[in-house]
Amino acid sequence: MSEENLEIVIPEINSESGLNLCSGNKKIYIQSLRLFISNIPATLIKIRDVTEDNLKNYLISVHSLKGMCDYIGAQEARIKAKQLEDLADAGDFKVLQEQNENFIKQIEIIINNIQTWLDSNSNFVDKIINAGRGNG
Repeated sequence: MSEENLEIVIPEINSESGLNLCSGNKKIYIQSLRLFISNIPATLIKIRDVTEDNLKNYLISVHSLKGMCDYIGAQEARIKAKQLEDLADAGDFKVLQEQNENFIKQIEIIINNIQTWLDSNSNFVDKIINAGRGNG
């Protein structure tokens, strides 16, 4: 298999959707996956301890997460983030609190799935990321 033929198959992610948002560019998409797993854990920390007093900050963080989930093709997580965003916007703290931990677990599973795929395909991923470097 070559880098061009590398299939991006990650549980919980519609990679075709994510690739389409990156104009089919695997390098950009893989960089987006890497950004997701490096940046999203900090966002999860922000939303883990949601209180009625920090709903506005929670809303901002969940909105950001929703966009990142959409960008990589994590559609179910994007839908869940939208539901949590709506709950926060409506001030429905009790239901939000009940659903928040499951959402965090879902995102942690996605992060793990991405990392597993990146690790399993590291030789091809590195070639894709480094393609075009050193030509100057």
